[in-house]
Amino acid sequence: MVPRKSREKRINEITEAAIDVFLKNGYENTTMEAIARKAGISKGGLYHYFPSKDTILIQANEKISSKVEKIIDTALESSSVKKGILCYIENYLRYWMGHPRETSFLFLSMSKLLENPDLLKYYKQYTADYIIFFEDAFNMGIKMGEFKPHNSKISAVTLMAALDGVLGYMFFDEDLVLEEVMQYFEEKFIKSIEI
Repeated sequence: MVPRKSREKRINEITEAAIDVFLKNGYENTTMEAIARKAGISKGGLYHYFPSKDTILIQANEKISSKVEKIIDTALESSSVKKGILCYIENYLRYWMGHPRETSFLFLSMSKLLENPDLLKYYKQYTADYIIFFEDAFNMGIKMGEFKPHNSKISAVTLMAALDGVLGYMFFDEDLVLEEVMQYFEEKFIKSIEI
């Protein structure tokens, strides 16, 4: 008798299969049946775990977002706020550049935000959480005497926007290499406010 897989393992397999199917067929052309087939389970079995492809889309985004949470954890272990922010920037860009499948899925998900209220709600919370993370980091840098007093919310929002924006350019423009982009970010977001 074949042992049953844990619920967590099965959900992970379904999520991975769904990402592949979404990327191959596009969101609109993806069916629950196609996801079930790719995951190697029955359509009824799939509905046991997920009531709709929208819920699978959100679960897949949560799975990918958990990688970003690990990048934050690594940044928090740095010896200074400056080093932590730079560590985050580098690891964030390295992650997305090194995982084109996940990056493609992120861009596919972004194109569905306005059509999917639950996905939009998820990303609103995601964005709010990361703005708070960076705002707190810049405030800590001010408190620790690493940074000049400045509007930390502006720094947080513009850093996030710049990171997500530069990703697309790095895929399109081979002249934008990580080491140079890191220098740009350090110049703009760290050196300009360093004491």
